[in-house]
Amino acid sequence: MLVLCWGINSCKDELGNIRTEEAEKDITGNWKVTQLTRNGENLSKRLKLENFKIDFNADGTYTIADDLPFVVSGSGKYRLDDPQYPFSVVLSPTEGKEEVVLKFLFPVVNGKRQLSLVMSLGCSSNTYQYDCERLNGGI
Repeated sequence: MLVLCWGINSCKDELGNIRTEEAEKDITGNWKVTQLTRNGENLSKRLKLENFKIDFNADGTYTIADDLPFVVSGSGKYRLDDPQYPFSVVLSPTEGKEEVVLKFLFPVVNGKRQLSLVMSLGCSSNTYQYDCERLNGGI
């Protein structure tokens, strides 16, 4: 009986050491658009996506290259609405415009981390999704 109690208590200690906390999401890096959709329709073949890049820097700033239609341009600051379980990325443009909240997805696709930003560009009935891949690899 004593051995049985000791065995059960040792399992409790082991189970108590399992971490279930989610790591904070890290979107720092240089991202290129691999696909752009509007209301589910792929626009990638109609637009030159290769020049559009968004850089998220470790200091909380972002920079956007190219004039592809996007909700902001240039540079500014960014933050995730929740570092561990983000549903949105919040962009604060340098020009002093209001903060812009974009729906945020961060899946792993074909072994690579993908960043998807979902937004409307004026007309609320049109939803755009920018699927991006890190230029410097990583997952």
